[in-house]
Amino acid sequence: MEANTRYRNGPASALVVIADKLETLADFYPSHIDKEDKVFLPAARAYFTDEEDQAMLAEFWEFDRQMIHEKYEAVVAALEGV
Repeated sequence: MEANTRYRNGPASALVVIADKLETLADFYPSHIDKEDKVFLPAARAYFTDEEDQAMLAEFWEFDRQMIHEKYEAVVAALEGV
């Protein structure tokens, strides 16, 4: 956030910091998601009944569907304002 504010307010050198942080995130993220998918989530789901598990999955998919819908609705609204 600090680098973004610095970049917006002046020195282009802040862009180097932003790019570095994005590269770090891009390197980290795939292994993080893999660990969540293969280790954490299966272990966590074992604590719930099948009914609870399926209810949570249904809520997750609905939340995800709504979030994507809202994201692209905002993109369209922003583009319409251009």
